[in-house]
Amino acid sequence: MKGWARTVWLWIGIFATPTACAYAQASSPDPPPAEATQEAPAPVVDPAKLGVSLDRIRIQLAVPATKTSGLKIQETIEVVGVAPKIELWNPETAKLATGPVPWGAPTHRDFIDLVTPKEFKTYPMDLNALVQWLMQHLADKTDKTAKSENKTTE
Repeated sequence: MKGWARTVWLWIGIFATPTACAYAQASSPDPPPAEATQEAPAPVVDPAKLGVSLDRIRIQLAVPATKTSGLKIQETIEVVGVAPKIELWNPETAKLATGPVPWGAPTHRDFIDLVTPKEFKTYPMDLNALVQWLMQHLADKTDKTAKSENKTTE
């Protein structure tokens, strides 16, 4: 009885644990608040209205820094503007779900093409299809000749 009870508890543990894990994964997370889903439009900044003088900046940067100790930053430049969107690949032409990933590892076909000597690669034409076509053509001709012989003998 003791071994039987242990076996039952073992089976319950095996089948109940994945069910609880699947239930925890299936429950949907709380939706984000409405404020977080709406992105504020990027403000458009006109550099002419900022009052920036490139001459004054050049003069200030030309003056040698008197304090040079360690890695402390002596000058800071604040750049105001909208950064361009960085595209690593063209979304219209990149087929990430069905094709090779740009700059990714070589595919199995690439590796086989690389390591197989030219002498052992397949022929430039499909010999199997050629033989199949020839056999079909030969079968059609033999059927025609057999039919014509049957007609002549009757």
